[in-house]
This record gives sequence, C-alpha cells and structure tokens, in this order.
Amino acid sequence: MEASSRRPLWIPNTPLLRIARACLRALFRLLFRFRVEGAEHYPAGPAVIVANHPSALDPLFIAVALPERVVFVAAAEFLGMPLVGWAMRAYGCIPVRRGEVDAAAVRAALGALAGGLKVGLFPEGHVSPTPAPIRRGAGLIAARAGVSLVPVAVIGSGRVFPLGARLPRPHRVTVRIGPPVPTPPATRQGQEAAVMRAMAWIREQDAGASGTPR
Repeated sequence: MEASSRRPLWIPNTPLLRIARACLRALFRLLFRFRVEGAEHYPAGPAVIVANHPSALDPLFIAVALPERVVFVAAAEFLGMPLVGWAMRAYGCIPVRRGEVDAAAVRAALGALAGGLKVGLFPEGHVSPTPAPIRRGAGLIAARAGVSLVPVAVIGSGRVFPLGARLPRPHRVTVRIGPPVPTPPATRQGQEAAVMRAMAWIREQDAGASGTPR
C-alpha cells in the first residue's frame, strides 16, 4: 500500500456525524440494551484508547459509547471492502499494515494525538473472542505522545456478532471505561507493562460479566 493512500482519513467532527452517532446509540439501546459505564474516568484531551476485540462490531460500539470521535488504527486491507471501507473512511481511521511495524501509521497516530484527538487501538490485533497475545504498539504511541492509556472493555459484543455470524443477535452490550493508565516510560519493557495493565483491567471486567475465568 503506497504511503499516499495511508494518510490519515479522519474528517472534522461535523454536526451530521454527531447526529448519526446519537441515532445509532438510540438504536443500540433498543436492540442490545446498550449502556455505558465509567464515564467519570474518561479524560479530556488526547489519549490512547485500548480495548478488547471480541467482535467485528466493537469499533462501532466504542464509537457510539464515547462522547467524542476516536480515530481508530485499523487494518488497511479492510479499506478495500465494500461498505466496510466506506464506513471506515466516513468515520475516520489510520490504516495499518498488519504483521509488520508500520512507521507511517505510528506517525499518523502521533499526528492525531498532537491535534488533540484520541486514538483507538486493539492490542490483540484482531477479533479475539478469547484472550490473545498482546502487542505493545499502544504503549509505544502513548509514550512518544506523552499521553495516558484509557482501558475500555466491550462486554457482550461477542454474543451479538460472533465470528462467522451473518447478522447480529439480541444480547446486552456494555461499554465500560476504566481508570487511565499513566503515560508509559520510554523503555520497551515499560510500554509493554502499561498495555498489559490496561488489558488486565479489561479482561477482569469481561470475566466478571461472564462469570468465567479469563
């Protein structure tokens, strides 16, 4: 993928975008008994949002739950998909090449943070109904930008739209925001520890909701 096609794709937070988010939130409340918890933990200013990823719909649930638009780091190959690619461009994203260190994506994320936006990442790297290995990219970006990590647990989405499903199913979905993790240190070990701390909190919420150990 050429560098010119991997430039940041976010657009201004227009009234139309805010109206669309409000309508989706109302629809989710009706269909999925959607609710948001922990809003008091949500910080002002730039930060890196980290979340679990049990369903392909998680970016949508997080986007609707949070009070402002988050620029997600998303796999570049999805931009070529009908409808999905259009939605990613319409909402805004930072394309990343999976399986390698994408310096252009890191620069784009740092640029978004420098502009006062929040950047969202899934440290497991892909849809993971069960816990998967965690990558430190979120910690690296947060350390370079001098911002905190905000853990966000998406609970129930794996039952709404599990892997292989064609249509969503009715089930309660909760998005729970946790206490921010302070800016990671410059060391690789410190960045990994910060992401692990955020993800440990997220997995505790998911395990508590399901009643099963994770």
